[in-house]
Amino acid sequence: MTGTIQVQRTSDNQLLYQSMTLNGVTNQLNWTFPPGSAPSNWNGVTINYQMDGDSQRDPYNIYLDNLTFSYE
Repeated sequence: MTGTIQVQRTSDNQLLYQSMTLNGVTNQLNWTFPPGSAPSNWNGVTINYQMDGDSQRDPYNIYLDNLTFSYE
């Protein structure tokens, strides 16, 4: 199984889940949720990404783009 989730952060800090593609089939979602929340009846896929600071705790940005996940 391979998949792609199209998600972006909105200007008011919400997460807009635009679409999800699994095994080549794309479904439009257009769901908006506060960060860290999802409806209790949602059966979906969650991918966590952790960004650690450097030893000096310098501020920096990381952009995650075109993430592909697979399950075998």
